[in-house]
Amino acid sequence: MWYTESGNEGDVVLSSRIRLARNIKGIPFPRRADAEQQNKVIELCKAAAKKGGIKLNYIDINSMKDYEKQAIAECHLISPQMMDDSVKRGVFLSDDSSVSVLVNEEDHLRIQCMEPGFNVQKCFRAANEVDDDFEKSLDFAFDSKFGYLTCCPTNIGTGMRASVMVHLPALTMSGSINSIIDSLGQLGMTVRGIFGEGSKATGNIYQISNQTTLGETEENILERFEQIITEVIDKEREMRKRIYESDKYAIQDKLMRSFGELTNAVILTSSEAMSRLSDVRFAVELGIINNIDYKSINTATYSVLPANIVKNYNTTDAAERDLKRAEIVREILLGGDNK
Repeated sequence: MWYTESGNEGDVVLSSRIRLARNIKGIPFPRRADAEQQNKVIELCKAAAKKGGIKLNYIDINSMKDYEKQAIAECHLISPQMMDDSVKRGVFLSDDSSVSVLVNEEDHLRIQCMEPGFNVQKCFRAANEVDDDFEKSLDFAFDSKFGYLTCCPTNIGTGMRASVMVHLPALTMSGSINSIIDSLGQLGMTVRGIFGEGSKATGNIYQISNQTTLGETEENILERFEQIITEVIDKEREMRKRIYESDKYAIQDKLMRSFGELTNAVILTSSEAMSRLSDVRFAVELGIINNIDYKSINTATYSVLPANIVKNYNTTDAAERDLKRAEIVREILLGGDNK
């Protein structure tokens, strides 16, 4: 899957995403729509997807078990909000899950296109293609002055959000992360945790996205976004170098201890696994560990999340999950997934 791969600037940027918010003219927003109207949106979207040129597989979210919904939310294919069964909801997925179209989330459609590494332009081209496919059959709510009309006023205009998932261990370790977040806020960016709004930056992984969509073109938003993220990448790399040079052996000791714990632990909680995997990723980034690749770490990162363990191993007991999590990490870091 796309989220286990490594792409451009992969030592800092884990993934990129473009999200387009769209609504069908004449139908209330999902939270205001009744069950019949919600179902109408789903049927209209199914018909549009069938006519489109991009192969997408439809999944009825309401028919899924809770852990199944949580598992695809952990992989960023749906938002946590989609897990609420009070609204009729579904999702279209491409075979590799790089395209995800959420139906009846906050808006009628949330078109998401994701890529490993720093590649928002490729995501944008893919999202536009999906958008065009749906717009051939659907009449989107659009105003000549305000642009695309959306449930949340902050999305009005282009309806576009660009975001990247970044690993910032050095800026976090140095205590510089709060000033970086403040600076990004002043530049019209928002910083959240790994699972978006309301989540924490588990494993030193942050999500950075643009805040404004009104009064700007998609091209201007992307150009500015890329410039800002490039600066964040440069600052993280510079801080890594400074931290490592200031106390080389202490850094090596800290990171290798985490590697030792991961490859020898019998029990691992989710938070501990994410924290230690961040250290191992940092060690790979610094060249301290050179026989493990980013794909292995990415695979481990998503494989150890709670709902994915339940889904893949039918392990519902928390204590059993902690045992299985340790086993998974040992196999990935010491097994055949390594170079």
